[in-house]
Amino acid sequence: MTPVEAQEILRISTASDMPYMVEKSLEFALFKTYGIESISKLLLATGQLSKEANAGRRFGDTALLIATWMNVPITGPGSGRATKLDYEDPRGAIAVARTNWLHSKYKISNNDYLYTLSLFILEPDVWTKLCGWRELTPMERQAYFVYWSEIGRRMNIQNIPETLEDLQAWCEEYEQANMKPSRINKEPFGRQAVASLCPDRLRESIMQPKPPAWVAKVVSLVLKAHRYYTRYLCLPRFTEMIYVPLQDHDFTKTGVCPAGVSTCPFTGKNGEPQFEYRLHPAYSENDPWYLPPPSIFRKVKLYAQAAIGIFNMRAMPSPQFQSQGFRTEELGPIPFQHSGRAAVLANAEAIHGGPLTGPWAFSVDLDKE
Repeated sequence: MTPVEAQEILRISTASDMPYMVEKSLEFALFKTYGIESISKLLLATGQLSKEANAGRRFGDTALLIATWMNVPITGPGSGRATKLDYEDPRGAIAVARTNWLHSKYKISNNDYLYTLSLFILEPDVWTKLCGWRELTPMERQAYFVYWSEIGRRMNIQNIPETLEDLQAWCEEYEQANMKPSRINKEPFGRQAVASLCPDRLRESIMQPKPPAWVAKVVSLVLKAHRYYTRYLCLPRFTEMIYVPLQDHDFTKTGVCPAGVSTCPFTGKNGEPQFEYRLHPAYSENDPWYLPPPSIFRKVKLYAQAAIGIFNMRAMPSPQFQSQGFRTEELGPIPFQHSGRAAVLANAEAIHGGPLTGPWAFSVDLDKE
C-alpha cells in the first residue's frame, strides 16, 4: 500500500463515514500527549495552550495544518504517485514544512515526536471501537499506519517501527516508562467527564482523581447513544466533511494585507500590492479564527440569537480573528506569522519534489526574514 492509496482509504472514515469521531480521536491524541512530562512541560513554558489568549488560535492553527496534509492529495518523493499530475496542489507539503519550522524553535526529543505520531495512528481505531457506529477495517488501520508514517518521515522523525504491531508495542512501552504523575501535569486539562475517558495511566499522570462511577456510566451511555443514533437514524453523508476547502470556488482572492496596510510589506512588489489567494475553514469549534465576515442577514440572525442567550458574541467573525482568511505558510503563533518563509519554502519544495506553482505558491524576500 502506498501513501497515495492510504490517503484515499482513510478519507472514507475521516471525511464521509465518521468525520466527527475521527476528529475527536485526533483531538484526544493531542490531549493524551500531555501525560508525558517533557511534552506538557514544553507546552506550559510556551504558553500556547496554557494561556487562554493563545489557546484558541493554537488549537485552530493545529487543526488547519493537520487537516491540510490529511486531505490535500499527497505529492512528492515517497508519496507513491505513479504519474505526475498536470497540477499538484502544494498545500500539503507547505503544511508539513510550516509545522517543521515551528517545531524547530523548540527542543523536542525524537521519542516525543514518535509518541505523538503513534497516537495519531492508533487513537482513531481506539475511538471508533469505543463509540463509532462501526470499527475501522484492517485495511483502514493499515492505511492510517502507512499514511502517517510517511508524514512522520517528512517531519524527519527517526526510528518509526516498520509494522503497525511494532508501533503499538513501542507506544505501550513508552507510556509505561514516561507517563508518570507530575505536578506540571496538574494543570486544569479537563474535568470529571474527560477524566472518565482517560485510561488509568493517563489520568494518574495528569494527577486527576478517579471520577465517581456514575460519571463514567453517564459518559458511556452518551457515547453509546451517539453510536446507535448514527448507525440507525442517520442517512449516509451526501458530501464530505472537510475542514479545509479543496475546490477552486472555495478560494478567496483578496488584496487585504494581514498587516493592515494597503501595500503589503510581505507580498508587495515595487510599491504595488500583490493580490493573494486566501482560505476560510469550513467551520470553527472555538474562536472564529479565519472565518469570513457574516452577511448582513446572518449578522442580524446572530445578534438575535445573542439577545436570547444562545450565541456568544465573541464567536462573531471579525478582523480581530483575521476574517480575511489564512495562508498555510502563515499559520502559527502571531509573533511568527510572517517569519520563516525562506526555510518553509525550501522545505516545502523538497517535500513537494519541485517548485511550488498555482495560487498557493509563495515567494520570499530574504531581506525581510
